[in-house]
Amino acid sequence: MATLRAVSLFFQEGTSDKVYNATIVEDGSGTYSVDVEWGRRGSKLNRGRKAIKVSLAVAEKTYARLVREKTSKGYEELTDAVQPQEQAPPEGEGSGSRATGVRKKVGHVAQLLNAIEQDDAFEHMEDDLMMVQQKLDGNRVLLHVEEAEVVPTNRAGQRTTVHAAILEAARAFPLGTVVDGEVVPGEGGPTYWLFDILFWGPEDVRTEGYGARWERLSASIAPLLSGPMAILACARTTDEKWSLYERLREARAEGIVFKDIRAPYTPGRPSSGGTQLKHKFVKSADVLLTENAGNAYQMAVYRGPRLCHVGKVFSGTSNTIREEIDDALARGERPIAEVRYLYATDDDQLFQPVFVRLRDDKEDSECVLEQLEKTNRVVQAI
Repeated sequence: MATLRAVSLFFQEGTSDKVYNATIVEDGSGTYSVDVEWGRRGSKLNRGRKAIKVSLAVAEKTYARLVREKTSKGYEELTDAVQPQEQAPPEGEGSGSRATGVRKKVGHVAQLLNAIEQDDAFEHMEDDLMMVQQKLDGNRVLLHVEEAEVVPTNRAGQRTTVHAAILEAARAFPLGTVVDGEVVPGEGGPTYWLFDILFWGPEDVRTEGYGARWERLSASIAPLLSGPMAILACARTTDEKWSLYERLREARAEGIVFKDIRAPYTPGRPSSGGTQLKHKFVKSADVLLTENAGNAYQMAVYRGPRLCHVGKVFSGTSNTIREEIDDALARGERPIAEVRYLYATDDDQLFQPVFVRLRDDKEDSECVLEQLEKTNRVVQAI
């Protein structure tokens, strides 16, 4: 295959040190594809395609869009004059600080959680220093009570929007208060579930342990609550934690969260581990892979006699597996794959699907819609 155009991009800042390569190649039959590679600099890169056997005009348009999207996020083109540093520069001094497509930070960055597997979750259930809460399926929002307004921000500290009733309810909090929570939709409208506090009025409480911060929510914030606001309860004793776990599993909730009662509020996500952790109740299904849809594989299952699409999957695949899938598709086959997913949406799309393995012990007729499970957003009582 002949290469018509190629670009190498890199991104360095804080813990990020990434590369992204895009190439237009001629397939030899008057059609063109856009091959891409990405991953951590110096490591084995992932490979995929964003356009497959299209006209040169479509390939060039796809190529230009990819370069534009990456450079707007802070990626730089690798040239003789522009080279990555040996080590990524600190946050605020690298590629990301020059991104044109990133909204300005106007508030605090949220503390984010790393995921753990079931065995680790079970160990934490027995740990007296860990509190347990339901993992919510909503939008993360921090509320900053300022003199002129209540400013809602997302997990990155960028301004976002929430229902006016939530902002109005937050006006009851002292000036300077900053709380952290999640907006969860419901039949009667959205509810803002509070689970942390960073400032109580002008007092900075981020250095307090989570147990103490949650007590502040319960003692100071709870009496001021009105409208669509509530405090997310915690399970503390071993019996309470196991009881909540069983109810959440039975109710098909998204998962559970563990929080160290001694730990301060630390913005961002640690590279591994951490004092706040999440365990998702993942599900699995067998699906047909029907096509390479440009760097992801279209999944389908049977609804009665007809196939229906249930989303695309890429995460979990390797270069070797993708070659095997592409070969099977080229032969006219529809390989069957086991995928893990968090839940199925109301329109039957798999949310956060992850490829597990190819299945040669399954029949097409076993890939049916009835496998899919939806999640329950209702917040369970402790």
